[in-house]
Parts: sequence; C-alpha cells; structure tokens
Amino acid sequence: MWMRRGKQVEVPSPGQNQKVAAFGGINYATGESLSHVPNVAKGGKNSAQFLVGLWKLVAHARRRRRKVILLIDNGPIHTAKKVEAFLEEPAIKKLIKVEWLPKYAPDLNDQERVWKFVKEHGVANVLFAGRDNLRDHVIKLLDAINRDPKAMMTIVLGQRHRASHIRKKILGGT
Repeated sequence: MWMRRGKQVEVPSPGQNQKVAAFGGINYATGESLSHVPNVAKGGKNSAQFLVGLWKLVAHARRRRRKVILLIDNGPIHTAKKVEAFLEEPAIKKLIKVEWLPKYAPDLNDQERVWKFVKEHGVANVLFAGRDNLRDHVIKLLDAINRDPKAMMTIVLGQRHRASHIRKKILGGT
C-alpha cells in the first residue's frame, strides 16, 4: 500500500478477533452432515451449546429411525457432567452410541477438516462488520457444504485435486 507523504491512510481493523463456535457431524454412509452454530452473545463453545447440538442429533436419529454412532474426543465440553448424564440416559443410549477419541486428537476427527476448510476458504483474512455477520457467513458456508455430500466427502478425505472445484462450487467462484 502506498500513500502521499504526510497523509495517513486509514486501514479498517476489527480491533480484536471475533469467534463463533460450531458443532457438526458427518454421516459416512451418505456424506450428509449436520451442523449447529450457536447464536450466543459471546463464545458459545460450552457444554450447554454442545447439548443443543446433541438434541439435534437425537431428533435426526429419531427421524431416520436409526442409531447414530457418535465419535467425540475427550475435550472438556464433551466430558462435562451434564453431557455425560445426558448420554447415559437409557432413551438416549437407544439412539446414540458414543465412541470416544483421545483428547485433543484433531487428526482422528474428520469434522476438523471441515472446520479447517471453512476457515481457510471462507473466513480467514476476511474483515466482517461484526460477530453476527461472521456467524451468518459460517452458517452459509456450512449449509452449502451440507447440501453437497460429494463436497463433504472430498473435504473429509482430503482430495486436494478436487479442492479448487469444491471451493468454486461452494463459495461461488471466489
């Protein structure tokens, strides 16, 4: 960037990084996914919001009349007492079988690849007017990915040769 001597150019800056939390799951048989982006004033990545996501998963399992296998790591929000109590309820155990991954093992959690794709191809280095705009954009990206099971599986499987095609399809050529 250049400017005339003695003139100050104003560069927009957010002042601090805004963040939104997101929870999601992948159906490996179909490539479909389910996402939950909490609408909370600040943060949102806590056990209460994780429970909201679990309720969506329960509703999904009931609609499909199929048991869901849930792979989750041993992170603090997943092992909170109220989450463990919820997952131990007999009615929930009929719908969800939990398989525990090691704590902080993003390489074993395929959903992390989806978050990485969203960050790299739609959120990183973009200045949003506010947290609500960021949240809306994340939801838009996740909805686009969720509508295309082939795109989801391409992201999950890390097929780099198709990444630019998926990026154009999901992000509209940007």
